[in-house]
Amino acid sequence: MTPEQIQQNKAQFLEICRAEIHRDGLDELLNYLENKSDFFTAPSSTKFHLNEPGGLCRHSLNVYETLITLYDNVYKPALEAGTSPFSEEVSRESMAIAALFHDLCKINIYATEIKHRKNALGRWEDYEGYVVKDNFPYGHGEKSCYRIGEYIKLKREELLAIRWHMGMFDICTSGTSQYYTFCDALGAHPLVSMLHVADMLASNLKEKTAE
Repeated sequence: MTPEQIQQNKAQFLEICRAEIHRDGLDELLNYLENKSDFFTAPSSTKFHLNEPGGLCRHSLNVYETLITLYDNVYKPALEAGTSPFSEEVSRESMAIAALFHDLCKINIYATEIKHRKNALGRWEDYEGYVVKDNFPYGHGEKSCYRIGEYIKLKREELLAIRWHMGMFDICTSGTSQYYTFCDALGAHPLVSMLHVADMLASNLKEKTAE
């Protein structure tokens, strides 16, 4: 990702936040992201989707765009037709908060170090790659909720969606109690399913792994 693309993504992110989110504390949260964190320059992962500078912001935008598409083309028609098990609409503000901030747990945790790999000729070579160095290992969705909550008050459905956006990937080794809790969360509000699916679609269909 070029420096120009990183700046374009940053501008788009801030523009959407200010247009769609009208929550006390937003200015303070955006100031933190822009001036006290690496949110706009951090990768989205160490070796998977968008593992490159600026990947975290771009991923957040991709999830937002995918979530809006799911709402407009899947959930809203079912809601209007009366075929959905849910009856509530989801505000653009809640969707923006959930999608754009769902991965704040990844702020200030990525560092670079020299790694080793075999090249196309089968010879070992050094390369600079990302590693995780997390000084606040509080969980994934849980940590994002905590980070956001330091600045703005989240609604119940926003908390549930962000906490569980990793879905089964977050509970595969945690036992049956979390499985049932996750299932209950899916039934609590449509935003929970939509954010999880939007995150999966964006990560696996829209975002390459950097070489």
